[in-house]
Amino acid sequence: MPKLLKYSTTSGGGNTSKKEFISVRVIDIILNNDHPRATSLGGVDAIGTIFYGDISSEKGIDNSETLPTAKPLFSYQKYLPLINEIVLLTEITINKDNKSKEKIKLYLPNINIWNSPHHNAMPLTEYYKNGNKGYSSTQDGVIKNPQDNLLNIPLGKTFQEKDFIKPLRPFEGDNILEGRLGNSIRLGSTSKPLNPWSQNGENSDPIIIIRNGQYNNINDETFNPNIEDINNDDSSIYLTSNQNINNFTPTSKNMQSYGKGMDVPYMSPEDKLINPIEEDLE
Repeated sequence: MPKLLKYSTTSGGGNTSKKEFISVRVIDIILNNDHPRATSLGGVDAIGTIFYGDISSEKGIDNSETLPTAKPLFSYQKYLPLINEIVLLTEITINKDNKSKEKIKLYLPNINIWNSPHHNAMPLTEYYKNGNKGYSSTQDGVIKNPQDNLLNIPLGKTFQEKDFIKPLRPFEGDNILEGRLGNSIRLGSTSKPLNPWSQNGENSDPIIIIRNGQYNNINDETFNPNIEDINNDDSSIYLTSNQNINNFTPTSKNMQSYGKGMDVPYMSPEDKLINPIEEDLE
């Protein structure tokens, strides 16, 4: 059985009440109005609602019709869990119409099982090759790579696991936002001489790195954190202050057109009638 995490809240009148968080397994989630239970749960207001089950379930559940539901705790930030990820859930009481009270269940983003931004799904017992072997060590955080000792874990209908996705290596003072598929935003700074953008300028000069698509280094089979690679990542934007990106390799070094003026092509009077050009542009 999952352990209850208790915390206390104090109301305006000074009364203290104890709340509880429980850990649950995500079985299904409403992402649009096409979900069979979306309409009955509020239509578009139901988007983000999860159907959950016991964290210690041994087998998967094929039908979520009878499962309890919970909504995201935060409405301003969408960080939706995948199937088989674990979330913390709490219950609050609200005054629905100043006459009746209603209890609603809310959940926090997924719990960190693998220390990976890609996914943190915890397999059911049936997905282990050797029965319950390794289950306790997984709970204790010993097994860090979700590829070890596991079969394929259902994560959703379209989400595909990519075993090369690694977390970003942090530096002092960094604020990093990482997506699940190698897309990230780093609000960082110069940290001499620890990374490619810290060869010039002074320590703590600000930098913002936006990256989409992590480089798949087939020679690196570890799960160690990596650093953005401006030459091999799919695409990126570097907003520098006093840094030079010394390891940048341009696609082309042909600079012959740099600084050149543009010649306006000649057009006959007949062509101008067909394709009129504003005279003010010249």
